[in-house]
Amino acid sequence: MIQVTPEFSDTAVSQASPGNNAKLSQQATEHGKNRVIGTLLPRARFIDVLLGRSPLVGTRLNPHGCRGWISPIEARVRLGIPYGDLRIEEERYLRNHKFGNDAALLFRVFFSWVLSHHSNTQPLQRPKIVSARVDNLSIDEALAELIAAPTRPGAKMVHIVHPHALNLAAFNKEFARNLTRADLVFPDGIGVRIAGTLLGTPLRHNLNGTDLLPLLCHAANEANIPLVLIGGKTGVAQECAARLTRDTPGLRVTLVSKGFLTETEAEELSRRIRNIGRCIVLVGMGSPLQEVWSWRHLSGLRNVTVVTVGGLFDFFSDRIPRAPLAWRELGLEWLFRLRMEPRRLAKRYLLGNPLFL
Repeated sequence: MIQVTPEFSDTAVSQASPGNNAKLSQQATEHGKNRVIGTLLPRARFIDVLLGRSPLVGTRLNPHGCRGWISPIEARVRLGIPYGDLRIEEERYLRNHKFGNDAALLFRVFFSWVLSHHSNTQPLQRPKIVSARVDNLSIDEALAELIAAPTRPGAKMVHIVHPHALNLAAFNKEFARNLTRADLVFPDGIGVRIAGTLLGTPLRHNLNGTDLLPLLCHAANEANIPLVLIGGKTGVAQECAARLTRDTPGLRVTLVSKGFLTETEAEELSRRIRNIGRCIVLVGMGSPLQEVWSWRHLSGLRNVTVVTVGGLFDFFSDRIPRAPLAWRELGLEWLFRLRMEPRRLAKRYLLGNPLFL
């Protein structure tokens, strides 16, 4: 049964007109610019570090600060995950850092350099990686695309793909066809990033749903666009919605539903979403089911953006912990997940990752 809690009513929803697309995209981009940093200042000269004139670890964001050879947030920028307020995080680290912390940081920065090092080849806008073309966008551009209303009849279809999804699409024709005809395909994870580097077309940012969702909530709230959450077991989407509205005051989640619906329930849910008007629908059922389901039941809806998000709701409902930042800066979030769920994920990572690369 479709679940709609009292605080998440599916009535009295204002709609954004297509004429506001440029304004909404600009709002999302400006929000991203305030929080996302993709370029670091030049390093301090290593000879100055050796002579004690510059610190080994210092700022590479503050032009008026003490420039270092490496920055505390450098690994995140190199791996395409510059989410959060990096200026504040850099300043916080530099106020309290110790030698042991710096040694671990140096290792993470070096490791990120190895994973992200590439030639000066001009990156492609839509490189093909294994079984699908992915959109090589910045975080700012991805947010703007999600906020902008569809420009053609039917829903704007957006899929987020990691190595496992691309492996599946290589052997599943329907899944591959859905990725091909999607409006946008976002690259997710260190594996896809490494693949892009090996193919000579580096990816600009890691557009994973877990990092992107808080920014999307803020941008949607500013643009007055409600969210719809579909997926997970009973209660998971509701718990996720409760956290999102708590973290982003004013955000409207107008409809929530468990996943894995009967055809009758799916048709009723589609009708309710159509009545909402302009909205962003997040569908989390795992690949390839969520893509097939979304194209079957949601692709014909006007003024709707559909984003398939996998197990995202489990993270935001606190049912599954996320890897600590240090693991993510080493590109090892997949290993942390494997430690947490070895039986379910062993085949995906231990066999799927080598197959992917």
